[in-house]
Amino acid sequence: MRIRSLLCLLAGLLAPLSSNALVLVDSTTDAARVNSLGGALNDTNGGNTSTGYFPSSNDSTFNTTIAPDLSTVSSDLGNWLGSPPSFNGNWSAPVPVAPNWPLFTEMAVVYQFDTLGATNVFASFGVDNGIYIWLDGVFQMGHRAAGGASLGEVTLDIGDLTAGTHFLQLILEDHGSANGYQVLITADTFIPCDGPCPGQPDPVLPIPSSLALLGIGLAALAIRRRTKS
Repeated sequence: MRIRSLLCLLAGLLAPLSSNALVLVDSTTDAARVNSLGGALNDTNGGNTSTGYFPSSNDSTFNTTIAPDLSTVSSDLGNWLGSPPSFNGNWSAPVPVAPNWPLFTEMAVVYQFDTLGATNVFASFGVDNGIYIWLDGVFQMGHRAAGGASLGEVTLDIGDLTAGTHFLQLILEDHGSANGYQVLITADTFIPCDGPCPGQPDPVLPIPSSLALLGIGLAALAIRRRTKS
């Protein structure tokens, strides 16, 4: 069985929340992630001031449309913003993103959308303390504010997605005494790819190690059967 993004299955199986809303991503949706960034980004990008990227300890309000410099953690992330992205061994196999992660650290997250087309895709986030958002490697926005994590704190009108494989890439940051994360992404329509998406091998996100071992075992079994015949 081909390993596919859970997003395709969700889009095809979940009933609409309303007459025109399909849930593509929520808190139970699988995503690849790197939670080993630690505090490597602290005080980079001017973050040692009350406003700026990645302060070591600050919940000040910050909004930006300029992408942060992630060179400090480039070896940790690999070419995760490439077209298509590539994922090194630091990336987990797709699992639900934990609503909390270690305090005073950053975490990278990638959701994969395999589709023959989607309309009116809309993303809503809640995060404590901050979030930086890319779509297919193109920076969209960054936001940080005091308070907890509740949906609607940060919204992104993605619009329509063309046929193919798309990626929503996030950096979640925390610099306070608590953190949290919520997400809800919906679409009016979403057509899953029946097989690999146009121009994209399947899968792209890391494969769970248990499934990889299963594939090796099946291949060995096939070779053994050929040898006996």
